[in-house]
Amino acid sequence: MAEQDHKKLPDFIFITGMSGAGRSTALKVFEDLGYTIIDNLPQYLFAHLHEGIQEGNLGLPLVVGVDVRTLGAQAGSFLKTLDKLRQTYNVKLLYLGCHSDVLMKRYNVSRHRHPYGHKTLAEGIQEERERLAPIKAVADYVIDTSLLSVVTLGRVLKNIFTRATSPQLQIRLISFSYRKGLPADADIVLDARFLENPHYEEHLQPLTGRDEPVAKFLQHDRSWTSVFTSIKQTLEPTLKGFKNSGRSYLTIACGCTGGQHRSVFMVEQLAKYLQKLGENVMVEHRELGL
Repeated sequence: MAEQDHKKLPDFIFITGMSGAGRSTALKVFEDLGYTIIDNLPQYLFAHLHEGIQEGNLGLPLVVGVDVRTLGAQAGSFLKTLDKLRQTYNVKLLYLGCHSDVLMKRYNVSRHRHPYGHKTLAEGIQEERERLAPIKAVADYVIDTSLLSVVTLGRVLKNIFTRATSPQLQIRLISFSYRKGLPADADIVLDARFLENPHYEEHLQPLTGRDEPVAKFLQHDRSWTSVFTSIKQTLEPTLKGFKNSGRSYLTIACGCTGGQHRSVFMVEQLAKYLQKLGENVMVEHRELGL
């Protein structure tokens, strides 16, 4: 794999390579990273990419997926287009390769037809490899996906192409009442019912977990500090794992009996903690309508 230009990430990335090597997976990763995606753009339209950007119809950074059907027998013409774009933009070419025996297995599992369907699978793969050889030879990045899982390929691409403006993992924190049911989309559920219930304190009953008197009451609960410390120690490696797996969204739900005091307090404390870590957090209190 070529070394990354750390000074400037590319404006344009063209992705090509062997059919079945993971181009569709790569395009989804780039989409999650905030790139504008175009797939299977006919080669005769490549010359209009610059116009589209100048007119504001296309946004940078831009990723263009190119397969052997798009290229046809015109690999030379494609490379000339890249050279022309490089006069104005920082353009990189990413090539995804794969061993023939692995491609055979992938086609047998997916039952997809090879682009050269008139040939045997082995012959089609070999012809495609030969046609793409000139492009692979000049690629800025060559990644062999033979031994890479979908998750691992995503990690590799993110390590190279993540930008400062790429979206972070969006963490949604939601408080709820067990009486009204768990949020259907919750990935992690935390139970706040181990805390003393402010509902039974007359002066706290009309308040919520967002109010300072309720927060002070719950922070003085003997269990709070140790349990919250355990939650934080669990969440940090958990969040790292979710990010590495390519997740874009994570919902953490905190519940108590009525969804007014303890669960709301726990969500607010988690939000402060996660925001200090630099995480992208959205807070929702279901039973409070907030």
